[in-house]
Amino acid sequence: MATTACRRKLQALVGVLLGAALFLGGSLAARADGVVHGFYFYSPECSHCEAIGKDVLPALEARFGTQLELLKFDIREPANYRVLLALEERYGVENVGLPEVFIGSDVLVGEEAVRSGLERLVEKYLEAGGTDFPTPDLPVAAGTPPPTATPAGEAIINLAYFYQAGCRQCERVAYDLELLRARFPGLRVVAFDISKEHALNEALAERASLPGEQRLVTPAIFVGDDALVGSEITLPRLEAVIERYAETGAPPVWETVRPESAAESIVRRFRSFGVLTVVGAGLIDGLNPCAFATILFFISYLSFVGRSRRDLLLTGAAFTGGVFLAYLLVGLGALRFLQAVSGLAVVGRVIYGLMAVLCLAFAVLSVHDAWQARRSKPEAMRLRLPKALQRQVHRVIRENTSRPAFVGMAAVTGLVVSVLELACTGQVYLPTILFVLGRPELRLQAASYLVLYNLVFVLPLIVVFVVAALGAGSARLAVLANKHTALIKLLTAVAFVVLGVWLLTVVL
Repeated sequence: MATTACRRKLQALVGVLLGAALFLGGSLAARADGVVHGFYFYSPECSHCEAIGKDVLPALEARFGTQLELLKFDIREPANYRVLLALEERYGVENVGLPEVFIGSDVLVGEEAVRSGLERLVEKYLEAGGTDFPTPDLPVAAGTPPPTATPAGEAIINLAYFYQAGCRQCERVAYDLELLRARFPGLRVVAFDISKEHALNEALAERASLPGEQRLVTPAIFVGDDALVGSEITLPRLEAVIERYAETGAPPVWETVRPESAAESIVRRFRSFGVLTVVGAGLIDGLNPCAFATILFFISYLSFVGRSRRDLLLTGAAFTGGVFLAYLLVGLGALRFLQAVSGLAVVGRVIYGLMAVLCLAFAVLSVHDAWQARRSKPEAMRLRLPKALQRQVHRVIRENTSRPAFVGMAAVTGLVVSVLELACTGQVYLPTILFVLGRPELRLQAASYLVLYNLVFVLPLIVVFVVAALGAGSARLAVLANKHTALIKLLTAVAFVVLGVWLLTVVL
């Protein structure tokens, strides 16, 4: 424990010195001298950082030795976090995440970006003769370590923070609050899991006169007479709100409301829902790009290896069934624990990353095939299996040896994708239904709405795989495809690029 405390104090001191160096516009290294210098920001509580720390950094440090100097900063230390924020602003980082690496004029954000790009980045700067540490040309406050106790006479600012397991934006807000606790010693943050505090959130939202679409939403901040919800929560806005109460303080607003009366407000909102309201909400939420990208990938892959219409239907049904089952079980409380499993997010990113790479590879091959089709050389097409391999695949299909495994994988993928996206789905309708499930007198109606919501939610997926399966066995479409092969290949390439880029944005 003492060693850990000393290490954290040392990191804080380094962060302060680094902040001062940035403030003065100086450089931590006078010259690169053939060495690549960079900053690595992480948190021990971040599973992606843990994976990079175990799998990537040791191998790179062993390979490059003294040619690579990567300073590591724990962003739980306010000084380090301020430096990270300044660098993000200077580099124009919009989609923030962890871990983050800054080398030269480049930045890598997220596990997959660091895993796939850091080695190439080091090689790039070594070929250029090395690079100094990043030094923003703007002032950076060094910050101070968080106090162990509130100074006497300091105004207490009580702040309510609502979060949800699996909510990526909530994680960053938590770091912002830690940073602000260092600046405002009187800031007292009380965190509430919204899955257990629906009524309290509703009560505070009523007190702040928030509209219905901003209730039961995370992340959410309530302090004094102010409230910030979702994308409204940025560090500058949060800092400005807390600044208003620096002298006067703010009482614990959660002690001034009556959650039991707010619970009735949620019930009234539920009673106002009609069948069409639930259907509309499910349909809008069901237009989930991640789920679409995943099922289209399965369809593309199955078509590529020559699977039958039956296989397309089975795989699509399995994936859609996994999505439906995941939302239903989470709604009933059976899978909520999975949202807190950090390793699940890593699995999801790996799945998305692999699919993105394959989609982009298929796009390149499709462009090649379009060129060959224009030259009337269909035999030179790449995006199809060789004759011998086609016969082997067809034999495997006839024997049904691989179908159960592939269908099972589709179902599991549907479940994983759903759990990963749950925190960003449902808006106010799904949380309201889930809350009312706990009311015995309305449980049957709420359960029926939950099933209806989930059925409509997966309807777009059903349409996609049914249309694809019908098209796979259509003789008319086959004739059309043979007649316009080049155009279809180009359109296929565009579709694969769109899917691949979208999946990469999810991963990174």
